[in-house]
Amino acid sequence: MGCPLLRYPSAVRVHLAVLAVCTSLTAGGELVAQGGAAGAIAWADLGPLQPRLEARGLTADTFPAYLQRLRETHAVRVRDGDFDHLVFYLLQSTHFSSLPPLEPALNAKALVDSLSTAERTSYLGGSALDPSRVPATVRSRIAALLKALDAPAADARLRYFGELTSTTFPDRAQRATAIGREYLRAMRFVYQKEFVAQRSATPADAVADLYRLRGLSTDTAVEAGFLVATGLGILKALEPDRRIRRVLIVGPGLDLAPRTALLEEGQPESYQPWAVMDALIAAGLSRMADLSVVGGDINPRVVSHLRRSHDVPPTLNLVSEIRDNATVSMSPEYKEYFDAVGRAIAGPGTAARAQATVDGRLRKRVRVSDAAANALSAVPLDIVTERLRGQTFDLVIATNILPYFDDQELTLATSNIASMLAPGGVLLHNEARPALDGISRAAGLPFEHARHAVVARVRGAPAPLFDSVWLHRKADAPPR
Repeated sequence: MGCPLLRYPSAVRVHLAVLAVCTSLTAGGELVAQGGAAGAIAWADLGPLQPRLEARGLTADTFPAYLQRLRETHAVRVRDGDFDHLVFYLLQSTHFSSLPPLEPALNAKALVDSLSTAERTSYLGGSALDPSRVPATVRSRIAALLKALDAPAADARLRYFGELTSTTFPDRAQRATAIGREYLRAMRFVYQKEFVAQRSATPADAVADLYRLRGLSTDTAVEAGFLVATGLGILKALEPDRRIRRVLIVGPGLDLAPRTALLEEGQPESYQPWAVMDALIAAGLSRMADLSVVGGDINPRVVSHLRRSHDVPPTLNLVSEIRDNATVSMSPEYKEYFDAVGRAIAGPGTAARAQATVDGRLRKRVRVSDAAANALSAVPLDIVTERLRGQTFDLVIATNILPYFDDQELTLATSNIASMLAPGGVLLHNEARPALDGISRAAGLPFEHARHAVVARVRGAPAPLFDSVWLHRKADAPPR
């Protein structure tokens, strides 16, 4: 459910934030997910995928230590992802300060340009910069943010980042320096993605390599729902009589602060569970009366948010990240989707028609019905190192999750997903990596269908902004 990883020509600079992936930290709340408890995988669970892992040096003897290293790495990546969002909020928000917002990519470039050749080489190679290199404009915004975090806040983002900051940096006197270090770390990734990777021989591969090391983002956006609805429309066309009752969404995410174009018109929200429910019911694949949707996320804060949404149905403030302007025009199919989204899950009289405003964005508000909220549960889940034991699912959705994994992690994640699908169950994702075809076939999840979902067209560009949705179906019998 995250925001789509749109494919577009390298000359076109249009951003859609990436949604992100997941670990097994304990989340607060009393609601127990209907999918069962998450349990760590064992070497024996990997069955037909063992030869692929052995070819990469993993064995039954080395696997436990490898799994432990993954858990530790993922915990760090969750922490880094949280602070990436704090840094992007720090730079862009207008809610806590009247200081001019700072565009992250331009700020990263200015930072790197200010370094000597030796400093630049060391910094981009992974070494930390001294906090004194944080620009004065950023230090001013850090001071303003910390002042706002110390005060009672009605703004949910400020509350979120206040809890994160006070928990991670309990010494108040050290917080400004600590956040400065997080800023310097986050800007390295932004610069490498926007300015280093784009100059490489294969920019897309260079960016993909960066995402397999960066923090695990929670970002999500309305556009991701269009991709899922497109995939579910394909499924309905292939199997008109198909019925889906149990769904697992891997990494549903939470809209906190994207890398660019921060919108603060509504409270942080996890859009994907609601968009998935809406698309399933609108397509005639599910009925609300017997639908169960489990959100499994690596980030405990996301899990806690979803559990609160089960108890208190949210009002969704839907705003398109893409906007019509002189260069970009939304596709008719995307506009039609946005106009209809929310009708199947809304309380009475709340799913208004979408309206475009002076900034070219589409907007609407949807109050989630009690029935839809009751269908949602949540569980902590690291899809690489864990699987839910117990009941299986008719559908697993994993959008903008798989790009964060290297090929070994992708193998484990695919095995875990296959184990949680019922025979004939479907995996829907948007990862175009060629390696996934062989991995999924070995796991008993052969590829079945794919399609592009065009979100917008860009004047003068050789291709539109689009994402690709892929469907795999679990074989009725386990692979040999």
